[in-house]
Amino acid sequence: MITLSCDELRAARTQAQHLDTRLPSSKLVEAVRDVGGIQGQLAPAMQLALRARVRDLDLRDVEQAIADHHSLVRTWAMRGTLHLLAAEDVRWMVGVLGSGFSAKDSRRRLQLGVDEKVSAAGLKAIREILEGSDPLTRHELREKLIERDVQVDPKGQALIHLIGQAALEGIICTGPDRANGESTFVLLDDWIKPGKILAKDVALTELARRYLEGFAPADVRDFAAWSGLSLTEAKRGWTSLEKDEKLVEVEVEKRKLSVLTALHSKADAPPVVRLLPAFDTYLLGYHDRSDLVSPKHQPEVYHGGQTVPVVLINGLAAGVWRYERKGKRLDITVKAFEKFDATITRLIAEEADDIGRFWKTPITLS
Repeated sequence: MITLSCDELRAARTQAQHLDTRLPSSKLVEAVRDVGGIQGQLAPAMQLALRARVRDLDLRDVEQAIADHHSLVRTWAMRGTLHLLAAEDVRWMVGVLGSGFSAKDSRRRLQLGVDEKVSAAGLKAIREILEGSDPLTRHELREKLIERDVQVDPKGQALIHLIGQAALEGIICTGPDRANGESTFVLLDDWIKPGKILAKDVALTELARRYLEGFAPADVRDFAAWSGLSLTEAKRGWTSLEKDEKLVEVEVEKRKLSVLTALHSKADAPPVVRLLPAFDTYLLGYHDRSDLVSPKHQPEVYHGGQTVPVVLINGLAAGVWRYERKGKRLDITVKAFEKFDATITRLIAEEADDIGRFWKTPITLS
């Protein structure tokens, strides 16, 4: 049994997430792949999550990977929410996750007037509309559905739930954002090459392995929380790894967690500060979040369905922050849970400056 301190636990996790030493910009796709995927519901937060893990990243690098090279794809995946995935992972990840989340959402779709008949007609129409088409926005897609007499309420949430269903069933994904930030949608088969299709048990095992690569040490409840799978399904993939003797057990304050390989202690490493964005995957990747955010500060980080931006110091949330655009400047405000010393204050300023560099916007830090 390997015993780890909480500091060693956080060191292992931040190393796996590339939050201790950033990857070079040439490995942008690898940075996404190594953490399973980056939360993609808010484009600015997604961009900042990449910046936190990739050194000297340029926003154009992200835009080209999505719009030009199609090496990164934004679609619905873990927990049934939008994620940025490596293109090579899209088909098998959506294959193992999508149908379950699509089925869970059927009740909500029915409440919005999208019954099985409307759903089938809508999915068929979406496929036909997007085949060979330029990327279309939600509103453009809505107009074409109306032309085809698909009975979806254009004013409510019915359309976005139908779009989400189409993505979860592997029909579409998002394309490049328009200049105003509006999302577009494309046919998945037109956008990326055919990918591997895995049998359910094989895919569950692969998903568990990939989770551990990016989040270990962790346990099966953490895997279920990150993926959105039921605990029963999560255990199917987890148990398969255990049977193949690919898991190493570690103990952290009497908790039994698992890793794929032996760990190297970095608990005495110099401080590393990262300004993580809202909904960062590191903050959402565990059932037990007490090692990431002290329980007394969790109400400041997780509240009202939100996960707010945090100041991360060696893997532990030490404060929260926010930004606001004021004219041509970006106003960044930091609130410490406990007073920062001079070294941490300097490192926060360096992070803030890098956000300004990344977004090509002068910053004011307070």
